[in-house]
Amino acid sequence: MANEILNPPTDEETLILYKPEDDIASEIEDHIKNHPVAVELRSKSEFRESRPHLKMPASYRAQNLTGGTLMGPGRIVVPPYTWNEEGGKSLVSISYLGADLCGHPGIIHGGLLATILDEGLAGCCFPALPNKVGVTATLNINYRAPAMAGSFIVLRATTTKVEGRKAWVEGRIETLVGEGETPVILADASALFIEPRQAEVKLRNITWHEAALTRSERNELRKQQGFTVWFTGLSASGKSTIATALEQHLLHLGLAAYRLDGDNVRFGLNSDLGFSEKDRNENIRRIAHVAKLFADSSTIALTSFISPYIADRKVARELHAQAPKGSTDPAIPFIEVFVDIPVEVAEQRDPKGLYKKARAGEIPNFTGISAPYEAPENPEIHIRSDQLSVEESVAKIVEYLQKEGLVAR
Repeated sequence: MANEILNPPTDEETLILYKPEDDIASEIEDHIKNHPVAVELRSKSEFRESRPHLKMPASYRAQNLTGGTLMGPGRIVVPPYTWNEEGGKSLVSISYLGADLCGHPGIIHGGLLATILDEGLAGCCFPALPNKVGVTATLNINYRAPAMAGSFIVLRATTTKVEGRKAWVEGRIETLVGEGETPVILADASALFIEPRQAEVKLRNITWHEAALTRSERNELRKQQGFTVWFTGLSASGKSTIATALEQHLLHLGLAAYRLDGDNVRFGLNSDLGFSEKDRNENIRRIAHVAKLFADSSTIALTSFISPYIADRKVARELHAQAPKGSTDPAIPFIEVFVDIPVEVAEQRDPKGLYKKARAGEIPNFTGISAPYEAPENPEIHIRSDQLSVEESVAKIVEYLQKEGLVAR
C-alpha cells in the first residue's frame, strides 16, 4: 500500500486504466469522452485531464463512496473525467449517475450530490494549498432542481481565495447538454477547506527504503519461500486449531512459520479496536500488512481470523500482489483457506461460550448471530471442519502447498 500511496498512477496513466465492462458502460464512456465540453477542455493547455478516482489505492476503494462502493453498473457507471486548471484555479468534471442512486424513484439522492460537490470543490483547490491537501471546514449547498437518474452531470468549481492554509471555493452541478443548449443548475455550493498543520510533516518526512536483497535472493538464502495462508471462518470453526497444527507440521519440516491469531493480536497490536464493522475492517487491514511483512521475509505466515467480509479479504489478497515500484519480484502467494462449518455445529461446540452470550444479547456484533459472515467465493482451499479431522485438514493444506511448489514434497 505504501507504494500505491507514494507512487500513484500519473494523470496520463489514469486515462488508459479503465476498460468498460459491457456495452452500456462503453456507450457512456464514449459519450463523455467525445462530448463537445470534453473536447474543448482537452484542447486548452492550461487544463490537465485525469480520472482521479483511479489514483486511489485499491485497498482504499472499499471504504470510499464515489471511488468504490457506489462505482459500477447502475450507479456511477464509469470513473468521472476531470480537468484541473493549473495552480488549483478551477475544475470541471463529467459524470454519469445511474438509476440505482435514487433517494426517490427516478431522482438522485441529494446526499450523493453533496458528496460529489465536497470532493469536486476539494479537488479544485487542493493544488493551491501549500501541501496539496486539506479538510472540509464548511460546505454550504443550495439544491436548485431535481437530478434525474440515468443522466450526465457536469461539476464546475472555482477557487475564489487562498490565504496560507485556507482556500475558499464555489461550484455547481449542472446538466450536461448539447451545443447551444442551456444547462439546468441542479445544486450550487460554497466551501472552505483548511490544510492540517501536521500535513507538511506527514507528507514530506516519509520515504520508501529499498531492501538490500530481492525477495527471490532472500528466499534462496533462507532455502524456503515466504507466503501467507489466510484462514477464515466462523468462531469455533476450528481455524486456530488447524492453523496451530499446520504451524507445528511446517516447523517439523524445518520451515520457518509463524501463526498470527485473531485473539492474540487484540492483546497488543490491535488492542485499541472493538468489533464494529469499521474496527473489524481496520483489524484485518493491519494484520494483512503484518502477514505480508512476514511473508516478504521468507517466513510462512499463518493467519487465523474470522475476517467476515469479502471486501476485507480482497484487500489482504491485493496487498500481497503489490510490489514496490521497480521491483522484479513476483506477487507474494496468498492462500485463502475457508474453514467451513454450519453455524448450528459451531454453536454446539462453542468452546468459549461466546455463542451462548451472543444469543443472550451480551455480545453485540457477533459473527453468525448478530453480524454477517460472507463466505469466500473462490478460496484456494475449502475445508469442512465438521467432516475432516485436524490431521486430515492439515494434510489437505500441505498437499495443496506441495502441488503449487510452495513447499517440497
